[in-house]
Amino acid sequence: MFSRQRSMGQYGTPPETVEYMVQTLSNHLPDNRRNPEILDPATGDGVFVYSLLKEGFSPSQIHAYDIDTATPSPHEGITFRHVDFLKVELEEKFDAIVGNPPYKSKRQSDYFTENKKAITARYGGIGVHNLYSLFIHNGIKLLKPGGVLTMIVQDSFLTNVYYRKFRAYLLEKTIIKEIVLAPRRLFHKGKADVRTAILTLKKKEGNERQEDMVMKLVDRLETQEYQNITEDKIQYLKQAHFHDLPNNNFAVNVPEEILAHFLRPHEELGNVLKGGTGISTGNDTLFLRRREDVKDDQEWLPFYKNGGVKDAWYYEPKFYIHKDWEDNEAIYPSFTVRNRAYFYRRGITCSSMGVDFSAAYLPENSLFGVNANLFPENEEDLFYYLGLLNSQLIKYMVRKVLNRTNMITSGYIKKIPYVLPAEDKKHLVIQTTKQLVEGKKADPQMDTALLHSIVDGAIYDIYGISGENRTHVESFCQDILEKI
Repeated sequence: MFSRQRSMGQYGTPPETVEYMVQTLSNHLPDNRRNPEILDPATGDGVFVYSLLKEGFSPSQIHAYDIDTATPSPHEGITFRHVDFLKVELEEKFDAIVGNPPYKSKRQSDYFTENKKAITARYGGIGVHNLYSLFIHNGIKLLKPGGVLTMIVQDSFLTNVYYRKFRAYLLEKTIIKEIVLAPRRLFHKGKADVRTAILTLKKKEGNERQEDMVMKLVDRLETQEYQNITEDKIQYLKQAHFHDLPNNNFAVNVPEEILAHFLRPHEELGNVLKGGTGISTGNDTLFLRRREDVKDDQEWLPFYKNGGVKDAWYYEPKFYIHKDWEDNEAIYPSFTVRNRAYFYRRGITCSSMGVDFSAAYLPENSLFGVNANLFPENEEDLFYYLGLLNSQLIKYMVRKVLNRTNMITSGYIKKIPYVLPAEDKKHLVIQTTKQLVEGKKADPQMDTALLHSIVDGAIYDIYGISGENRTHVESFCQDILEKI
């Protein structure tokens, strides 16, 4: 049973992180702001209020809101209100806003249903997906020009396509000062497995140009030692780069040599390699069978839906669908079919869920699910693209730039920058990939490391990646769970 705070999407912020956030906020406040007015819009246990007082701000400068009427004022002398922050309509009142807003998505909170009309009218322009993004939006509204906001929130807004409009709004209205990827287990004491980022931004003043402003971007930290961050985790990058990335993605600590493939004019993989999703059964338990449960191979067809990292290159089908599957489409409304033209063709099937990203050979006479599936025009190209997709570099691009979450759809894969390979490098990737596929067919437990490294080296060469950045990519790929 969750606590009252947890059920409302509230997570108590560790004091070391609170102290860093308040100090960061204070450092970015304009020097000309005397007695700045500061708001904590979701005060909860009051930890930010106490830290502000410790930092030297007086109670008269501090405002605190909380929607929960059971929450008491954390300190005498501050301005405290029981109020729904998302419905507050004060304009440009505060010099600074700091806090840890609730993290609840539309699927997790009745708040969205109960307030649908008002929320859609007010926040529809940025996409109504999670409470924290609405808090940031309203926080920016309530800031005076030049005011500063520091919040710790789920990091899903960095690359998830659903937050595309929200990112565009931030780039239009603010100057991003700093993004710090907080320690992955920061909220584990509160029994919350949630990845977070500390976002600090300044509201634009007049015609201030933010494109040339330099952001401080800090990669995933292991601990709360915010004052002792190693240089390899820090990147200083112009905000203009975020404007030019696909979907205005916020890529943190990605070498500019790799970012350049997304920024300069380039071919996207989706322009040279076609495909998409296939059959969504709506009820896999009803329509699919595992290999051990299939008694008659003549009645059942291989069905590929989502391989794991150990399934890279090739794996035997884990699921089967009945040969008369088309009959289900007319009977069951939730049984949907897309991209029939690719059915039964040889191709590439990609993983869609999980920490790692991988791709495998899709045999002829197979069907596939809602994961990404790709279909080159000829077999030689198939083996090149399969090698490309399984390379460390592409895994890095997919997980670090295109989507930091564990759901990789075909839309993200189509955004991978494609570089036309030299013939010798392409031939090397094709021949090595063929060996890997045949080897996995013969022995599913095959040690692929050596051959995989040959593919990696060729792809690094094709994309012009330096030795230093190859090491950076490989370090990330070896421990994605901790470093994402």
